[in-house]
Amino acid sequence: MKLYKKILLGAAFVSLTASCTEGFEEMNVNPNQPSTASSAQLLTTAQYNFATNIGDAWNNGRMGMYYSQYWASTYYADESRYQIREGSNNTMWNEFYANVLRELVEAQKIEMEAQVVGYENRIAIAEIMKVMTYHYISDIYGGPIPYKEAINDEIATPVYNTGPEVYAGLLSTLEEQIAKLDPSKPSFAKGDVVYGGNVTMWKKFANSLRMRIALRMIDVNQADAITAIRKSLDPANGGIISSNSESAMFRWVSSPPNNNPLNEAYKTRVDFAVSEPFVEYLQKYDDPRLAVYADPLNNKGTAILDAQGNKQYVGEVYGLDGSSGTSNGDSKIVSLPSDYTIGATAPTIFLDYSEVEFMLAEIAARNLSVGLAGTAAEHYAKGIKASFDFAGLSNAEYTAYLANVPYVATNLETALDAIGSQKWIAMYGQGIQGWLERLRLDFEDPYTNEEIFALPADGSLDPEVDTVPFRMSYPVVEGSLNAENYKKAVSIFGTNSKGAKAWWDVK
Repeated sequence: MKLYKKILLGAAFVSLTASCTEGFEEMNVNPNQPSTASSAQLLTTAQYNFATNIGDAWNNGRMGMYYSQYWASTYYADESRYQIREGSNNTMWNEFYANVLRELVEAQKIEMEAQVVGYENRIAIAEIMKVMTYHYISDIYGGPIPYKEAINDEIATPVYNTGPEVYAGLLSTLEEQIAKLDPSKPSFAKGDVVYGGNVTMWKKFANSLRMRIALRMIDVNQADAITAIRKSLDPANGGIISSNSESAMFRWVSSPPNNNPLNEAYKTRVDFAVSEPFVEYLQKYDDPRLAVYADPLNNKGTAILDAQGNKQYVGEVYGLDGSSGTSNGDSKIVSLPSDYTIGATAPTIFLDYSEVEFMLAEIAARNLSVGLAGTAAEHYAKGIKASFDFAGLSNAEYTAYLANVPYVATNLETALDAIGSQKWIAMYGQGIQGWLERLRLDFEDPYTNEEIFALPADGSLDPEVDTVPFRMSYPVVEGSLNAENYKKAVSIFGTNSKGAKAWWDVK
């Protein structure tokens, strides 16, 4: 089937020099003439397409940032009220398979055929990127997806593997690839935007990703989750991400076409504002990250100050219909996203250090026997500190804020409320992961037990969804291109509805 076999090399590849921080070099390719791409070019293209697919104005802005309630709509409001555009849903699905996974498979084929020294490392890095991609697809769509038979030229209609089958495969693959990565051998000399071919860092990322996958299924398969976490934390396996400098991210540059896709989308329109629930929760505990995440109110570039001379931050009401949303124009009467998320060089995060520390806090709070050093409170504080450091805030600001939001753990539920709420704040900008963790942890204000999130003010446009979608529905085109397997997958949920929960979401 074309959906899983198609490869789009496009009119231009993006590539890198030996250092991932030196910037992009465009490599023009004529799509009408035969051309042989290198594995490095294919890796760059796959990473670029993956970062675009999880970070653009559609999948991140109109889905993830809405469903996590980081943002609210100022004009086109249907998505914030849970009515998707089927074309964008189909594009997201197709991009993951055709323009990320296919590129990675082709890169691996080149390495297997050439078998130049270091090819094992290059194949392993591509395989870890494939795990990351399947992890996103499976979680976005709630579980069953084409997996074992996908990206196979001999299979036109791949079977959908169940969520547990996909997760078992991902964890097994990570274990295999972590063992194969060898820092003493060469890797990608160029083309790796994420880590510049640093094999040690790919090991740390893979272990951290394994820990994320394990925690996501902790409530339905604790035994296998604990085994995976224990392996991630075993120093013999290479360690985990342990500083902001080690975070996995795609670094954009200042000019098109390699600037942040949200930056490009925002040049001519202002469809998003920071949401009222998010702004008010940060204000509630005097969180200085608000001034980093959001722009203050202003009139034609001049700040609108309050009576005390302070800048003002006002969130947009979540889920207004199109006629009720705020139209900003030159006078910004609600707070818009800052360059933290929409700046040209704002990175697209794959998995960062603050998330790792919050995962460790959760592992400690659950009292899992996995060989973890440190308490839940210590890792909770480190997660907040990592977020503050990444946002460029001072130690004094961090210390003052931590006093406002102490770690509370009268029981596991309150502990997960504390960890989940802070993890959500730190993940600002990572809309899809913020939404998925909102679903998994189902957290509320740990100090007042009040709801953090709001219902759409003008109601949901999806009759099967009230509070928030639990998954994305499968693209309609799947029902015709892969009908038999599509029907089997839908039967697991009972309906192809955004109101059907993912297999790991039992709260």
